[in-house]
Amino acid sequence: MTERRVQQLIAKALTSANVDRAKYYHMCWWEGRLRCLHVHHTKDVHPVFFAAPGEVFAETLNPHQWQLLTDRIMAFRRSHNLAPNRWRPPGALRGRGASRQRPRVTGFDAQRLRRLLSGNPRAPLATRACLDRLEHLLETADTVAPEEIPRDVVTMNSRVHLKDRNHEDAQRSISLVFPADAAIDAGPETAKVSVLTPIGLAILGRRVGDRVEGRIRIQDLPYQPEAAGHFDL
Repeated sequence: MTERRVQQLIAKALTSANVDRAKYYHMCWWEGRLRCLHVHHTKDVHPVFFAAPGEVFAETLNPHQWQLLTDRIMAFRRSHNLAPNRWRPPGALRGRGASRQRPRVTGFDAQRLRRLLSGNPRAPLATRACLDRLEHLLETADTVAPEEIPRDVVTMNSRVHLKDRNHEDAQRSISLVFPADAAIDAGPETAKVSVLTPIGLAILGRRVGDRVEGRIRIQDLPYQPEAAGHFDL
């Protein structure tokens, strides 16, 4: 499958979509073909290549977005060794193995996090690297309504218990917050960690039981705003 053929598939999916500019959509492989669908069209895990507000899909994609979609679709096909005429989504995944493949982010969190991407034009190099990683995370994550996020997924302003595999007796408790709210306090029980840090980006959208950064395990989620009915945090 050539880049030109992939871009033809993308164009067809876009022209076939009935997009509402005020809602969120993603480009995915669903029921045997590439489609642009509302992010809530299913709760099943499936290949998603790009997600954005409807207004992005309603307008012409910019060159970066075209190339990003093309590269991801071609990489997906190659990774599964599938011929163009037999390209199908992988077998339905079950359990934690499926959720570990792609993080989940609420639409409310995604909207606020995207503002960070355009609000730091002169950010230091280290922060810029985190912003690039955040952008990639938002583009690849499954975006869901706050009311539909599973109770064991780390969302913004969640309190998380982490355990280091190299120090089994040590457990760290952090709150995942926006940069303006971050303050690393002396007491580990009250530490607030910015999402624009390696550990913050590693745990966002992940589930209890997942291992991140190679050795850190998400041990527990004693507080998640959505589970507590706090949808404005």
